[in-house]
Amino acid sequence: VISILSSTAKSASTNFIEKIKKERQNDNNTSKIISSIVLFFIAQAGFAQTVEATTPAPSSMFTLSMPLDMYMMVLVILLEIVVIIYLQNSLNRFLGIQKIRKEKEAVAKKVSNKNSFFNRINQTVPIEEEHTLDLQHNYDGIRELDNNIPQWWKVAFYSTILFGVVYLYKFFIADTFPSQYTELANENKAADALKVAYLKNAANNVDENTVKMVDEIAIKDGASIYLKNCIACHGDKGQGNTVGPNLTDEYWIHKGSLKDIFYTVKYGWAEKGMKSWKSDLSPIQMANVASYVYSLKGSNPVGAKAPQGELYTEGGTDSTSVKEPVVVKDSAISKK
Repeated sequence: VISILSSTAKSASTNFIEKIKKERQNDNNTSKIISSIVLFFIAQAGFAQTVEATTPAPSSMFTLSMPLDMYMMVLVILLEIVVIIYLQNSLNRFLGIQKIRKEKEAVAKKVSNKNSFFNRINQTVPIEEEHTLDLQHNYDGIRELDNNIPQWWKVAFYSTILFGVVYLYKFFIADTFPSQYTELANENKAADALKVAYLKNAANNVDENTVKMVDEIAIKDGASIYLKNCIACHGDKGQGNTVGPNLTDEYWIHKGSLKDIFYTVKYGWAEKGMKSWKSDLSPIQMANVASYVYSLKGSNPVGAKAPQGELYTEGGTDSTSVKEPVVVKDSAISKK
């Protein structure tokens, strides 16, 4: 560092002297500059001697005690720091940096007193004061200016650095906040819960137009509901009795599709003694019962009642569009 600063200061001092000679033909100023240069080279020579003195002798250095060695090392480091500071100040003086800084501070203070709030917070300099920012670097007619960075910009920039450090610590070291993978897993879990709730609610909204055949577990639930509420009129196996018709054959009074059966369970047929169950059972329970009854087709239990109604073939039109019970006229075959 000292070597680089010495070379740079030496070159800068030469240019500085030439500049002063051109701008000012004053012997007093020249004497001051020459005195500064002489002091500079004296300091440089002293540094060279210091470097030579800090070179350890092959024999005597190792005979010193440890505390004295540390003491000498601290003194050498302090001396080097003093030399670096002196060279830095000399370089700034030769390059006119200190003068430029003072002029910029004076202009900034002057501008802050008369400019608008926007200009003050951005530390802008009027065009007529731009010469104070000129770095004497002119390339193809373009001058380089040493404009100040606004304080608010610096605060924002340093805040992003601080935020980044805290972010890295919180997410990847302390694990205080969940990672993206953890957040995704939590959101998927919440979405699954919402899906289950939606399907449950959708199942309760089933009607004669949307009913579908349920699974085996739901059919078993429908069987338990049937045994609890329907055997008095239709028998324990759907075989029918003196009150209600056989539910296991292919003959139906009000058609036998799943939607038709659900419609019958939901609205009933009052003129035939079939009550409406929509006030006693939920939509999903009625769907389960209808699916169980539909599954009884072709079971042919012992003691099944004779067929009633008309032969129903799957795929024909159903009666789901009928919203009021239909009165079926008596015929040769007794109706359900």
